[in-house]
Amino acid sequence: MQRHRVLVAFGIAWLSALVLSWWVYQRSTAPEVRDLVSVVAGAQALPAGKRITPEDLKLVSLERKDVPNGAFLKIADVVDRAVAVQVAASEVVLSGKLTAKGGGEGMTALIEPGMRAISVQVNEISGVSGFVQPGTRVDVLFTRLFSNGDAATTTILQNVKVVAYGRQFDPAARVDPRDTSRPTVATLLVSQEQAEKLVLAGQRGRIQLVLRNALDDQISEPSDPIQSTDLGIDEPRRPVAAPVRPPAPVSIPAAAPAPLPGAPVTRQPVNAGPSVVRVYRGDKLTEEMVE
Repeated sequence: MQRHRVLVAFGIAWLSALVLSWWVYQRSTAPEVRDLVSVVAGAQALPAGKRITPEDLKLVSLERKDVPNGAFLKIADVVDRAVAVQVAASEVVLSGKLTAKGGGEGMTALIEPGMRAISVQVNEISGVSGFVQPGTRVDVLFTRLFSNGDAATTTILQNVKVVAYGRQFDPAARVDPRDTSRPTVATLLVSQEQAEKLVLAGQRGRIQLVLRNALDDQISEPSDPIQSTDLGIDEPRRPVAAPVRPPAPVSIPAAAPAPLPGAPVTRQPVNAGPSVVRVYRGDKLTEEMVE
């Protein structure tokens, strides 16, 4: 009887283990139920400024919990919009990387509402040796040359976005290393007032771009222009020559006016010594000496 109970208990344990193993196997091999959502992604790399067509897009499946904010669920919601920031192939298209519908394409699509795009002349130095690229942030320095040979420099714009450098407005575009030509124009995204300042500065002096860190958005308070004296360089003093006095005028006595015709001529007596005066008294003549 005791042996029979042992066999029954052993059978029950073996059967329980068999059932548990089957249940674990079924759970591990059964397909997982996933909550998938179809979102819009790029069928190919989409450069900045490109107007999107249906052929540029495709649908990819993501779990609902992994869908990022700003993703599109329909291709029709993305078509006819322009790319503001490059979209890689198979990358989910987000609203923050696109412009509004009807906003145009190319450069006009990159101009934010209320802003203006203006191009300034740059060279190897003022363009920071080519390190100024689309998407970077710069300050604009203005240097004014004065008629006396002195100069002054001041910052007229801060934290300005570069939307294009030359004809390139895609930050991720690859530059051909064999191309030795350098762009000579940088296009900045500014307000109307800032655009007016840039135009005036280009007419009155020189412009220099200063590259900023992408994370540095601090705007400094306006300061006084930097002049040569702030660099410890004073204007050389020239010796001042003594003033030359003109010679004193020589006074010339005015000549006596000529007598009018018919006027009596008054002769000045000439002191030539004693003279003899003859005096007649009746018929008697006498002579007297007069000094």
